[in-house]
Amino acid sequence: MEEVSFSAVLHEEDLDGKHVFVADCVELGVSDFGDSVDESLSNLKKGVSLLLEEAPEKRVLLKTKEPVLVTRVVL
Repeated sequence: MEEVSFSAVLHEEDLDGKHVFVADCVELGVSDFGDSVDESLSNLKKGVSLLLEEAPEKRVLLKTKEPVLVTRVVL
């Protein structure tokens, strides 16, 4: 199977009173979390892999090689 890459945006959050790291795949709208950055990214990889197994047509959404720009905007 062809290797793919995706953008992951991470942020910290309190979930049911527990501090976790949340990782979001921007291109596919998949999210997962973990107790550490590494765990959240590992969980996200598993989630993306499962999605691509069930819906291989979504691989086309990952064809872009350009990184996603993420910034913070202040009003």
